[in-house]
Amino acid sequence: MTTTLDAPRTRIDLSDAGQWENGPPRAEFARLRDEAPVAWNPRHDGHRGFWAVTRYDDIVAVSKDTGTYSSRNGVISLDDFDDAQNDKRRTLLEMDPPQHGKMRMLTLPGFTRRGVGGLEDDVRARVAALLDRLVDAGPFEAVETLTKQVPIITLCSLLGIPTERTADLIRWSDLLIGSDDPDFVDPMVEKYSAEERGMMPFGHPAALLAFEMGRELAADRRARPRKDVITMLVEAEVDGRPLTEDEYLNYFLMLVVAGNETTRHTMSHGLRALADHPGEWDRFRAGGIPSQTATDEILRWASPVHFVRRIATRDTDLGGVGISAGDKVALYFTSGNRDKAHFDDPDRFDIGRETNPHMAFGKGGPHFCLGNYVAQLQVRVLIEELAQRVSRIETTGRVSLLRSNHIHGVKALDLALHSA
Repeated sequence: MTTTLDAPRTRIDLSDAGQWENGPPRAEFARLRDEAPVAWNPRHDGHRGFWAVTRYDDIVAVSKDTGTYSSRNGVISLDDFDDAQNDKRRTLLEMDPPQHGKMRMLTLPGFTRRGVGGLEDDVRARVAALLDRLVDAGPFEAVETLTKQVPIITLCSLLGIPTERTADLIRWSDLLIGSDDPDFVDPMVEKYSAEERGMMPFGHPAALLAFEMGRELAADRRARPRKDVITMLVEAEVDGRPLTEDEYLNYFLMLVVAGNETTRHTMSHGLRALADHPGEWDRFRAGGIPSQTATDEILRWASPVHFVRRIATRDTDLGGVGISAGDKVALYFTSGNRDKAHFDDPDRFDIGRETNPHMAFGKGGPHFCLGNYVAQLQVRVLIEELAQRVSRIETTGRVSLLRSNHIHGVKALDLALHSA
């Protein structure tokens, strides 16, 4: 059994956001899947290294084994945090069974297929109105004018947030997710010490601004309950008690960020893929390919979350590699979604891919994305409405990606939509 001393290693530091600013390091992931599917990634910045897991089957095995691989000590970062920081920052993502299941059930009714089904007419009307202004209108920047707009309004509808606050939600999400990108440098960060930021979700004071909104919404729902997700949280009980303020606020923040960022970036990557592969767009418009099939391929191709992290709770073995209790383990969905053991010709964008067990929402275990039906609905409606109006999607300039080792984000995408 190998250890960190003699285990195969990554050739680049996957925790370095600079390695991702032009997209995922595909060549390194292909090498790792073939040669070292469980590889040690050393770090030299004061944080301990971690195991990079790159094969589909190993990712699924770790995801299912919540007893051996825990989420409680961080999921979205490869850095190290102490117990006080982990407890203060904890969201639904950083919980293990049975706590995770109890907390997930509080809002699950609002995110089931049936729960989100009533949103489709509103989403379709919103997408149609946006596209009608953009088709044949010349070049435009698609993130700001299209893909940012759909998920945030949908999220506001689900949570019961006034639509006039959408700009705030987008700005806070950008700051929280994009803290490693120079385009999202925030002077407010310098007002807090590293220790203080370590006690904030995402390590960023923008979380405090979102918390202010969360408190306002909670006070309103206590006085005037509604049929929305915020009311579900305010009225919820776990083990016979209401949520603490930290539990409520961190849950609220997770919904705001997760419900906005990943869907937006999936849509942006999807538009770029359809522009770069016009033959696939023609195939879809010709009919015969179900919208859900096309949606699944866009999700696989986009892989909006590069990785999630776990901590080994005991000494164990994964793929013949010895993992010690306390080791960090990073599950690279972006690599698993290109694993040739599960996807034919995985580096090809195939809008009609029939066998597509993608892991854009995770795979196996209890942490399968809570908002997966909402995301699928929005992506599906976008391509359906595009197909009715647009014969060709053209990139006209910038394709600017987020500098992040965690989120496969698109900051800017210049397009033109040509009418059918």
